[in-house]
Amino acid sequence: MQRVSDKKADQVTVRRLNMSAILKLLRERGTLARADLAKELGMTRNTASNIVTDLLQAGLVVETEFRRAGAGRPGLLLEIAPNGGFAIGAEIDISRVIVIAVDFRGKTLWEASAEISAKQPRATIIGTAEQLVADGLAWGAAEGLKPLGIGLGLAGLVDSENGILTYAPTLDWTDVPFQKTWEEKFAVPVHIDNEANTAALGYHTYADRSTARNLAYLSIGVGMAAGLMLEGHLFHGSGGFAGQAGHMKIRIDGEKCACGDHGCWVTEVGVPALARKTKKSPIDLAAITKGLRENDAELQTVADEMAEMLGLGIANLVNLFNLDTVILGGAMRSVLPFMLEKTRAVVDQRALKQPRANVRVKVSGRDDDSVFGAACLVLDSIMNDPVPLVRSQI
Repeated sequence: MQRVSDKKADQVTVRRLNMSAILKLLRERGTLARADLAKELGMTRNTASNIVTDLLQAGLVVETEFRRAGAGRPGLLLEIAPNGGFAIGAEIDISRVIVIAVDFRGKTLWEASAEISAKQPRATIIGTAEQLVADGLAWGAAEGLKPLGIGLGLAGLVDSENGILTYAPTLDWTDVPFQKTWEEKFAVPVHIDNEANTAALGYHTYADRSTARNLAYLSIGVGMAAGLMLEGHLFHGSGGFAGQAGHMKIRIDGEKCACGDHGCWVTEVGVPALARKTKKSPIDLAAITKGLRENDAELQTVADEMAEMLGLGIANLVNLFNLDTVILGGAMRSVLPFMLEKTRAVVDQRALKQPRANVRVKVSGRDDDSVFGAACLVLDSIMNDPVPLVRSQI
């Protein structure tokens, strides 16, 4: 016999799933009428209408222009409300902190950044990030927008379930409880993840959702990580630390890696590898990019060598995950277009015929994928479970 409490729990679950489905479909399609929502999601019109009413009252969706269908009365279209609230996205990199504010549709409304150095004390760097986040929240308050939460992208091993940066090799940080500390400080929900994961989420959510269902976003810089979207969902692995692609072993007799082992992929592709191969340290990526653009033969030889190793690693990922999309980004983004043709050729040569048949390898068209994806952590948390926010608003 089902208890009353069980029935209520089932009803809450169904309501949450229905609300989530409506919000996600509106995000994907832009505008739809109530009848279209009901039809596409397999709901009764009454159920869809009741849920839409709650979402309207909570300010998460809005009614827009009429659409006439046949000879009957024209119906109002619905869309995600841009002023349904704002999310803060933040990224702490080895050389800068960047913070943005996006509306509920994902449009960037405000941004600020500050340069940092890995040599600075941890408290100084975190203090810089906290000040920028506070500035973003203050901006939103001045605009009369509701703060939905903070998302944070970090280079390193992240326990996203508990909101802890467990290890950041480039900054030499361990066990930083960002979620607990920032939720106490800012009084809004906080979500954190590896910066490659946030970049993958941001790209998938707003750039290429229709064709990028199984995606790897390779963030290539001082380190290398792969954000994996598998079957449309971020893949974190059993402990939350999936995606450390830079430490795949690619040369038995390779260079020593910062992790202590030899032959890691990141020792062949990335900023340290570029510095070693060009004998330029500290590396100036702008100068390297300029040289490649001007057809510097020596630099192109280095780029081709790195492209071969990049393509070999990607071929392994394609064989393992049967990816449809590989996006290249990170600090090396300006250099990567000069490696793309060779990289694609190696993937085509070294990946198995069937897995490689539909894969696309592209360089990201934007340099803020990670911080934008950090904001998407907040938006996705609401899209997945809007019930608490709806309850607080109606």
